[in-house]
Amino acid sequence: MPIGNYIRSSTLVAALAGTCLSACSAEQPTQSGPSRSLVNVAASAETTPSRTESAGIALLWGTGANARIFGAVEDGVEVYGRDGGFKTSFGGGKVEGLALVGDMLLTLDTSSLELQAWKLDASAPDAAPSALMDKPVKAGRLLEGMCAYKSDLDGATYAFLLGSDGIIEQWQLEKADGKVAGRQIRTLQLGTEPKFCVADAWTNSLYVTEEAVGIWRFDANPEAEVVPKLVDVRDFGNIKGEVAGLALVRDADGKAVLLAGDAGAAHVNVYDLNAGNAYLGSAVIAEQGGIDGVDDLGDGISYADGTLLVADNSNDTGANFKLIDWQGVAKGLDLGKRQALGQDRPVEFDFKPVSASVETAPVVNDGDAADDPTVWLHPDDPAKSLILGTNKKGGLYSYTLDGAVHQYLPVGRVNNVDIRYNVQIGGAPMTLVTATNRTEKSISIFRMDEATGKMEDVSDGVQETTMSDPYGMCMYQSAKDGSTYVLGNDADGTVHQWKLIEGAPGKVKIEEVRKFPVGSQAEGCVADDETGAFYIAEEDVALWKYGAEPETGDARTMVTSVDTNPALKDDLEGVSIYYGHDGTGYLVLSSQGNNSYAVFDRKAPHAYIGSFTVVAGDGTGIDGSSETDGLDVTAAPMGPAFPHGAFIAQDGRNIAPEEHQNFKLVPWEDIATALGLDKPSDRSSR
Repeated sequence: MPIGNYIRSSTLVAALAGTCLSACSAEQPTQSGPSRSLVNVAASAETTPSRTESAGIALLWGTGANARIFGAVEDGVEVYGRDGGFKTSFGGGKVEGLALVGDMLLTLDTSSLELQAWKLDASAPDAAPSALMDKPVKAGRLLEGMCAYKSDLDGATYAFLLGSDGIIEQWQLEKADGKVAGRQIRTLQLGTEPKFCVADAWTNSLYVTEEAVGIWRFDANPEAEVVPKLVDVRDFGNIKGEVAGLALVRDADGKAVLLAGDAGAAHVNVYDLNAGNAYLGSAVIAEQGGIDGVDDLGDGISYADGTLLVADNSNDTGANFKLIDWQGVAKGLDLGKRQALGQDRPVEFDFKPVSASVETAPVVNDGDAADDPTVWLHPDDPAKSLILGTNKKGGLYSYTLDGAVHQYLPVGRVNNVDIRYNVQIGGAPMTLVTATNRTEKSISIFRMDEATGKMEDVSDGVQETTMSDPYGMCMYQSAKDGSTYVLGNDADGTVHQWKLIEGAPGKVKIEEVRKFPVGSQAEGCVADDETGAFYIAEEDVALWKYGAEPETGDARTMVTSVDTNPALKDDLEGVSIYYGHDGTGYLVLSSQGNNSYAVFDRKAPHAYIGSFTVVAGDGTGIDGSSETDGLDVTAAPMGPAFPHGAFIAQDGRNIAPEEHQNFKLVPWEDIATALGLDKPSDRSSR
């Protein structure tokens, strides 16, 4: 929940934050009290005074003789050489935000509330840049600042527009035909006015200043949970005045610090990002060598190529920008010895991004409602296949392959769903769909009409279970004798196995044949009908492999675990099988804690192959998937849109636009290409 929903007073925020500094998570800074490290540094150069009355943030771009400084001023952008000499100016309006993403410069005009993108040319650094947006991004509120970055997670460029009402708009900037267009994908919220921000592609972090309160960190991934975490707080922490600009310094070896302007003390605070944002000290920009110091750090700072840039609106001869050698700060604070060792890039950035080509209509209920999908394959026309999906607050959906609702059965709080074909009931074959029903603590049983693709209830009355809370579920069809089973698990981790048998004529009931404990809460499961294996995800622990036949008992082996595989972060949730020929194929597992999906070899010992994420599609208008509960995968062709099958994931945060949860569909060949998997199997079997 955005913090602004329940904290509107900056005084209250500060009070709570001050309490948190001594008692909360490791993400809080270390206070050093009277022993604060303070170093005086001097600017090595400064720009000529601005031709306007005030200056904002400045950015350094390019190298050597072609390096340029772009300065935000009251009437557009001024351009200076690396030596500080004025070169040119362009644009217009009251520019209070600048950001560089490669050779694209973004400018925020707070008078028109517009974000514009400009194409820079390194071979002609003084040439007037060309506008990349035919239609600038127009914010829906008064703006204070902006930052942007290119995500290493999905390769997309994002801009963050800071509203004076505490709302932060996150926009995805998409390129097509040499132009850039913006699409708002989510909002973040603080209690009071944010002013400055900086994003870190290495950790996918967004740092934001709330002037009257402190510094916050958000996860910049648009699919991530929207919960800010405190970095430092005014008065109770290491900030003595309004929080001003932010900058990030990251070395090639992974060492990283966050720089924050403390306007009240005229200090630049330094925080160690490799040590829980521990405060390392502060720098004062003092007068030296004919260049005056900076008495007010309230207008923005930035860092690039070993240089710290600071806006100085108290300059004796007019507002300008100061250039400070970063090594002087690092040496003065002895960062080489005091800073934590660099960290390897987090494992999630090895994940391969893919995008959904289709998303289903949202479920009717809000909150955590959609859960688990499965696929019905049409017997004659693969393109008419359906996606079945649970709404655990009310019923069971089926969707056509374009995402439209085909049928909705309001049968109760069905949690997980699965399907099997040619189930022999009373000597007649049926295609049966079963689901755990938490309303009745039962197993719901439906027959699929192969002609219409409509489901009808064929339960022989309510098929009650002895479970306190029916949770996950999957089906198994024995290659040994053709029997079909339902395996369901209770919230306490106990697995029950029932055989599907005939009840009254044309009706189906369950008969319990086995029960065993997994250890703790489990949900996602899948059975391999060809090998007789049963896989179940114990959410906080591991993916386990059991036998699926009733007589195999509780013997098991571990496929993977949260402790042994750094690509996994609990909860482990949905799991499914991509069937290849002759026992080949893959296990696919939802790693809910880091919004990713892990792929393992179907054959023992089930080697880990890699992980992928589902991210927003460029130009499709379809967002990614996150916080996934259930998933399914099929190798069967489903028409021209999915010639090699598909991956289907429940989307726990359906954004852009913000709607109820739904399901995302990804062509399997996109995943195979991303992870370098074997050529898709072209299996046609149901």
